[in-house]
Amino acid sequence: MQIKIDQSYKRLDKFLFHYFESLPISLLQRLIRKYKIKINNKKSKANSSLIKGDVVYIYYKFEINNDLSNTIKISKDKKKIFKDQIIFQNNDFIAINKIDGYSVQRGSKVLISLKDIYENVIEHKLYIVHRLDKDTSGLMLFAKNRITASKISSLFLNNKIKKYYIAVTNSKFNKNTDTLINYNSDKKELKLAYKKIQLDNYDNCYLIKLFTGKKHQIRLQFYLNKNSIIGDKKFSGNKFNKLLLCSYKIIFELDGKFYKFKINPNKILL
Repeated sequence: MQIKIDQSYKRLDKFLFHYFESLPISLLQRLIRKYKIKINNKKSKANSSLIKGDVVYIYYKFEINNDLSNTIKISKDKKKIFKDQIIFQNNDFIAINKIDGYSVQRGSKVLISLKDIYENVIEHKLYIVHRLDKDTSGLMLFAKNRITASKISSLFLNNKIKKYYIAVTNSKFNKNTDTLINYNSDKKELKLAYKKIQLDNYDNCYLIKLFTGKKHQIRLQFYLNKNSIIGDKKFSGNKFNKLLLCSYKIIFELDGKFYKFKINPNKILL
């Protein structure tokens, strides 16, 4: 087995531990000591560093345990519904069309999360790299391993992933195109740009590009600018049974590859 390194790592053993997350580090260190694992096919130590372009050679067949910690049960019909919302997947991540009404991760009042469901659907451990509100629908990513999770999380943190949303509001802004800048309760800047668009069945629709990524940002900013999103019960008290806000498009580059995903908002906002 060979693994080509795409970025620098300080220690060989730590890299392997993150790459093979289900394997004990003691086993990996023992294999390194026995020279079953080498860098560029040369004898290496556990604390040997890795640089981009290096190749790790592994002369051992791992029996990797992919058993998942959660044991939730989903009916075949429900499983198919969620499986049909998978837009893309490879060995590193999965892109889904999130159904509204599901929390991304477990909490005191959330026993089954979206992460649990998709781990069951694809039978693979997943890692959360960003979040959407429970009632927000649309594009979302999960990583399939710790290394990819770290990379994608870093892209989000450094605003290297372009995120676009679509929202439907009760009324309309004075301008068809504008940039909104507000501050949340922690005095953190919130910034987004919007553009009025045409969408089937709705009058006041806006395409939104985020420049900052704070919690509930779009809902809060629209509320503060007196044009609440339909179905926003948190800020405006709107009683409509569905929040008309969806993650519409995601664009990013990962490991030298360009990715662009988008959905049909007419379907997700029904």
